[in-house]
Amino acid sequence: MKVLADLSLFLSYLESGQLILTPGKRLARQITSSWLSQREGSVARPPAVQTVDAWLEQQWRDAVEAGRLPTAQLLSPVQEQALWQQTVRQDIDRRGDFSLSHPKSAALRAQSAWHKLLMHGGGQIDNIWGLFEYDEDCSVFAAWARAFLAELEVRQAVTRYQAYQQLLDLAPDRKPSIALYGVPTLPPLTESVLDHLCSVIRLQPRPAANQPDDVIEFATRDEELWAAAQWAKKQIESGLERVGIVLLDMATDRQPLEYHLREAFDCLDARYNDLPVNFSTGIPLVSAPSYRDLLLALEWEIRALTSHEWLSLLRSPYINAISRDHSGLALISSQLRIGDPSVSLESALHLCARFSPEMALTITLRTIRSDRATVGVKSLAEWAEVIRGRIGVWGWPQRSALDSLEYQQIGDLEDSFDALAALSSVLPHQHYSRALQYWRDCLAAMMFQPKTPQDSIQVLGPLEALGGQFDALWLCGAQQNVLPARRRLEPFIPASVQKKLRFADIDEAQLLAEAEDMFSTWRSSSDMLIASYHAWEQDLPQYPSPLLPPPTERVPQNVQLPRSWTTDVMLEPLPAESLVPIASDTQSGGASLIKDQAACPFRAFVLHRLRPNEIADPLIGLSPAERGALFHDALFRFWGKIRSQAELIALDEQALQLQIESAVTDALDALESGSEARGFSLRERVGIACWDLEKQVVLRVMAEWMALEKSRSEPFVVDQLEAGQSLSLGGVTLSLRPDRIDRMDTGGRLIIDYKSRAPAKTHWLGEKPQEPQLPLYTLLDDDIEGIAFGEFSVTGPVRFVSLGERYAVASRDVQRLSVQTGGLVDDWPDLVRYWRRVLDRLATDFANGKADIDPTPSACSYCSLSSVCRVHHVQYARDPDEETVAW
Repeated sequence: MKVLADLSLFLSYLESGQLILTPGKRLARQITSSWLSQREGSVARPPAVQTVDAWLEQQWRDAVEAGRLPTAQLLSPVQEQALWQQTVRQDIDRRGDFSLSHPKSAALRAQSAWHKLLMHGGGQIDNIWGLFEYDEDCSVFAAWARAFLAELEVRQAVTRYQAYQQLLDLAPDRKPSIALYGVPTLPPLTESVLDHLCSVIRLQPRPAANQPDDVIEFATRDEELWAAAQWAKKQIESGLERVGIVLLDMATDRQPLEYHLREAFDCLDARYNDLPVNFSTGIPLVSAPSYRDLLLALEWEIRALTSHEWLSLLRSPYINAISRDHSGLALISSQLRIGDPSVSLESALHLCARFSPEMALTITLRTIRSDRATVGVKSLAEWAEVIRGRIGVWGWPQRSALDSLEYQQIGDLEDSFDALAALSSVLPHQHYSRALQYWRDCLAAMMFQPKTPQDSIQVLGPLEALGGQFDALWLCGAQQNVLPARRRLEPFIPASVQKKLRFADIDEAQLLAEAEDMFSTWRSSSDMLIASYHAWEQDLPQYPSPLLPPPTERVPQNVQLPRSWTTDVMLEPLPAESLVPIASDTQSGGASLIKDQAACPFRAFVLHRLRPNEIADPLIGLSPAERGALFHDALFRFWGKIRSQAELIALDEQALQLQIESAVTDALDALESGSEARGFSLRERVGIACWDLEKQVVLRVMAEWMALEKSRSEPFVVDQLEAGQSLSLGGVTLSLRPDRIDRMDTGGRLIIDYKSRAPAKTHWLGEKPQEPQLPLYTLLDDDIEGIAFGEFSVTGPVRFVSLGERYAVASRDVQRLSVQTGGLVDDWPDLVRYWRRVLDRLATDFANGKADIDPTPSACSYCSLSSVCRVHHVQYARDPDEETVAW
């Protein structure tokens, strides 16, 4: 097995037991592992290999314990970050003016600027804060820095960089000799401390030509990563023991590369944990699914969850939430019908208690609401115990069979509590909400790295790859402004100060020299080096690193489909559509059954035979169906008291308005009562202001409608209101409920159906009528001699859309019926016979099981069955040469 590090560079120091310092932990582990593996079978003491920062911190602690430096608390990175956040938050609160700065983001930016300033010797400049007064951002940062220093002094604490500064003032008794791996270059303060405390021997990798073996240009980033994954698999299959992929943009490229590697090694599903790849950088513990779901559950006490977060929590395998039976589905369906985009803990408890009082989620929420442990302020150490108790209430982790990765992640829980408790030494007492945020920060700072063997394929960042040994190395993303990095000014530090302190980030010469050193180190550590870049990013041209020679290969753009899409499969002809057998001789339904059969037999089969439950999208305000129901109910109540046109005309303006308002008020109350019976308040979902606005709109439209009713030339009496009736047609029993049937003074009857937007009368005609509801009503009674849609538009005038020549409810009804139907029929009895034939055929087709996919041109526009419909496959089978098939 190839050793992990170039031992020839360190061999003499390892054999003599001399201390070796490395810039990072990975190289220190590799040196130790390689040395011990070569001593296998013999007694060998662990070599003296440490990271620079760990060794310097230990020197500071030793000096404090020996009394050579004043006693102080050395802050951990998480403690320092929390103190910066508190300092920035207090300053923003004290200023009280509007700020675009988010305290946490601003604190992280300020902490980074503070580190750069100290590490480059900013503390040695006299009156340095006076240089910050001429820029607003720099001036604010200077105030934060002074406040941060004051907080450190109060707590008798120091940061790592102040500890280094104290070491510079320490007179060493002797200066031991140490070996330092010299790539990358350390910050000036660190270099100064090392030179002050000891005699440093800087080890440089063996020189190598700054030329890769191959340079490959790809069209896109994804194609580049896909090719790297395929290359890594091929190298392992060819017998290489150690292959590396260096991602110069680790934050962007890690996840897509991992997917391509899993696809290449077939580790996407059951073999997920069998991927033979070791990633040098882990993931923040806060991003692990188990902790992500746990934080959602805990934060539910302090904020409402979005509907998406709520559904994720209910589906979580780590939280004991809902059962997978009907009660759980009923809870989800009811919550979504409420339409509120957020779900509070109180509203969820109300629904849970209604639908399933014994469900685990109901018991958990009741326990939480009755527990007062999260009230008041406490130290973060005390809050750690409260959070521990809350975790027990939620039963986390509920999943009984944890895999290896999950088990390792959950094993870090106690360390996260220790980190939270450690913040008590630098932060005052907090509320529960702030304690949860600090715990989230602790989890975000803890990088989870699975405990896996040193696999043959290593995926590394640019710094982690330094010092390792590889049979082959692929350098991904060698773009311009990445290698070397582009110049970047620190916004919180004046440019003059950055130039004076010679910040590397703004010095092109330093950036170029650092990039060349790193490139040379990568080249010397591998027998074969391939560098690649992509030419396009979001349709914008990209350019290669200036360190690369011209490409040896240009790969043309080629979409890489998943292997499962391109695998050869045996094709078979699509079978002809056949009738679907039915379970009984009789079928039942409403007018929508015939409407769906006319639109597409397959839709009718799914909706009226299989009857799936659809989960509605969350709503804001009244839904169209709820607004339509409100109009229908208000009209039902009005005509229940005013039974004829004569009674309507007899009402004066004030009496008419009172009747309308009474009907609308009663309809709104009934709508609210109906929603409360289903477990939610519609008035609360809509909001009081919008509820009142809806009422005003309905009152206005109702008044306009009654004026239209008064103007009708033919006197009428309201004969029926939403009376249920049955109609047998083609072996199907239909349940029909006409909105209203008027009896005219001349004896005939007219059917009226209310719509918020009335379609054209042509929708009643044709072999596949788009609106068969009113034609079906005409088959109920021979006295019916006209049909009409009553359109209640909230944006335009109310009107009738009617068909018939005996009763003129609309201006165009005076035309002959042959003109209204485009010559289809000459009189009303012929039209009724025509409708009976068309509708009987559609009902017979449904009863006989006809369920072929044969949609009308507009049927697919608003269909919700796209996930189960094969319309595109059918279209392709009918015309395989058609190039415009939509997939």
